[in-house]
Amino acid sequence: MIYYIAHWDWILKNSRAEIAKKVDFDITGISPIIDYKDELEDAFSSNINWEYKRQKLIHLMGILRLRRLIKNFKEKDILHIFTLKSLIIYLISSIFTNKKLTVIASVTGLGYLFANTKFANFLKLVLRYFISSRINSLVDVIIFQNKDNQTKFVEYTKFKNRVEIIEGSGLQTKLITKKESFNKKLKIIFVGRLLKEKGIFEYIDIINHLSNHEDLEFYIAGSRDPGNRSNLTEKDFKRIQNIPDLQYLGEIDINSELYKYDILVLPSYHEGFSRILLEAAYTGLYCIVNDIPGTRNIISTTNCGKLIKENNIEQYVNELTNICKKLPELNHSSIRETITENYSVEAIAMRMTNLYKEYV
Repeated sequence: MIYYIAHWDWILKNSRAEIAKKVDFDITGISPIIDYKDELEDAFSSNINWEYKRQKLIHLMGILRLRRLIKNFKEKDILHIFTLKSLIIYLISSIFTNKKLTVIASVTGLGYLFANTKFANFLKLVLRYFISSRINSLVDVIIFQNKDNQTKFVEYTKFKNRVEIIEGSGLQTKLITKKESFNKKLKIIFVGRLLKEKGIFEYIDIINHLSNHEDLEFYIAGSRDPGNRSNLTEKDFKRIQNIPDLQYLGEIDINSELYKYDILVLPSYHEGFSRILLEAAYTGLYCIVNDIPGTRNIISTTNCGKLIKENNIEQYVNELTNICKKLPELNHSSIRETITENYSVEAIAMRMTNLYKEYV
């Protein structure tokens, strides 16, 4: 049996569910089943409700519940863990247990632990010995989405076992509504969780610089994430909603609604391999993004937009100002072909299937 495990059901629902449908194995999902019960039941052969409160830094009862599950795994089982936080929880839950099964971990991004904050640096220092002392005996394979994440994590943990790079989590390209033309008044959109590390304040700064520009409209799509330490405060959230030159949309259906907009602005500081950038590129938006490992390769292989060095606000403003004068031409067919061949659900599921076959 292969198990997919995550400390948040959104993680399993968001693309991993589609991979579970495509791989050549029956997959059991393990997560707190809260918001996405129907989607998980549709995707996985079975589901186990792991009660874990992700809003807590460490949920002791949730760790003990996972420990009980681990004891029931069999020698030929494969446990595929998604996200760094879920991996750390697994390492804690496995204390004083004998490893019997194959463990694969997908580190889809380095997340808050590697953020440049005092508390993150403190956590990193506290956890370093624990992670490095356990990870080699408990984890067989780690999958990263970019080389930079791999280098930083391996150096931090001293991981010595197998490492793979699989870029992305898989797009359902057949469901994405393609953009046919650009709006006369260009619609600029930020899409993502409303977190500081996603560059939400930088996006607001860009809007403030262009507030008098009559040829541009600005939008935000996404919601707050109370379980994340980088989440916006209620005060900041209300302030954003009241900005005159900005329309807050809440959550949107990416597949059916993103085509209505023209330019994606992504001033994020951390991305494993940006899903929204792939979605926007496939849809047909022009993309202006921070130059980081999780975006750089997408822009270079698809030529779907512009990289901004060091999240420089002036460069974003200049690029948007110039686009109003002349919108760059995009080779949509080439972009979509590249994404389908390399980053679709089918392409990623094939990579996963081949990996699983080596261990069953």
